[in-house]
Amino acid sequence: MSEKINVLFVCLGNICRSPMAEAVFAHTVKKKGLESQFRIDSAGTAGFHVGASSDYRSAQTCKQYGIIIDHYARQVKYFQIYFLIFNILIYNIYILP
Repeated sequence: MSEKINVLFVCLGNICRSPMAEAVFAHTVKKKGLESQFRIDSAGTAGFHVGASSDYRSAQTCKQYGIIIDHYARQVKYFQIYFLIFNILIYNIYILP
């Protein structure tokens, strides 16, 4: 595969749900040896927490399963092109830029 599949997980603030989904998906992709085929990211529809580390509860939950969240919140930009966008909360569909 020459071009990577761009996958984006989106929630409101990008500190709990979407970074957790990104970490779990990336962990699964790596276990299957497919990391060269994907670009995996997450972002928030709002800029409330830009630059903040992931919520400790999400990080602790992932750590229990051997998954590390290494992510700092960012806001999605309208010009970013993704093949798949997974929306974590229906409200976010209405406020995507």
